[in-house]
Amino acid sequence: MTTKIRIGTKGAMAGALAGLALMANPAAAQGTPPPSDAWTFTLSPYVWFSGLGGEVTGPHGGESFTADFGDIFGTMKFSYMGLAEARRGNFSIVTDIMYLNLQQGVPVPGLGAYSGGSARTQSVEVSAIGLYTVADGSAGRVELGGGIRGWWFDTELTLDAGRLPGRTQNASTSWVDPVISARGVLRLSDRFSVTAYGDIGGFGVGSEFTWQAFGTVDYQVTESISVSAGFRWIHIDYDKGSNNVALDMGGPIIGASWRF
Repeated sequence: MTTKIRIGTKGAMAGALAGLALMANPAAAQGTPPPSDAWTFTLSPYVWFSGLGGEVTGPHGGESFTADFGDIFGTMKFSYMGLAEARRGNFSIVTDIMYLNLQQGVPVPGLGAYSGGSARTQSVEVSAIGLYTVADGSAGRVELGGGIRGWWFDTELTLDAGRLPGRTQNASTSWVDPVISARGVLRLSDRFSVTAYGDIGGFGVGSEFTWQAFGTVDYQVTESISVSAGFRWIHIDYDKGSNNVALDMGGPIIGASWRF
């Protein structure tokens, strides 16, 4: 069976991401630096409301689906997203977990061949990134590193009975990408900073190519709590055997982070 999962930017770029700091860790960036031999930890749960558009192709043909901005809040069935960072001196370990369960009705062409349909997509992203500070000063810091990011996708397309019997079509795939990463923090004042993060990977090991980028403006509320606003993009191009995944997601970030 040929499996094609294609999720495009039409719905995703209109999605709203309500996050808690999403890898930015502005609290650690702006607070008083701890002793170099002391560990600090940052916890950042977040929520992403994303649109959905795609195509699933199987032995009986293919169906496409998409969600515009007005459909976004109705597509979310369940989600969990959380980030944790452990830092000691110049070294940080950042882990990120994202689970999305989206479902929506889809238009069904064919003059009554099917009475209706729905598409459900579940996805899991898990990453572990190590970063090392290569430059640090009063104006900010620069970190370089790398790690791995794994993905799992499962898409189910259900067509309700009309003139033809109803049917359900499933597609599932998973892989792990190596990535190289960079993060920078620019301190604008005692309370304001700008954080930028980017990574590229895949290189044919998992996906053919993947990249991620985000930027936030951060405000320090207390020594351990900060709030952030920005935007995040993710791109994936995966093509292995009978599985093909083309994915673009993006949306604004608003949230907060807690360091202890």
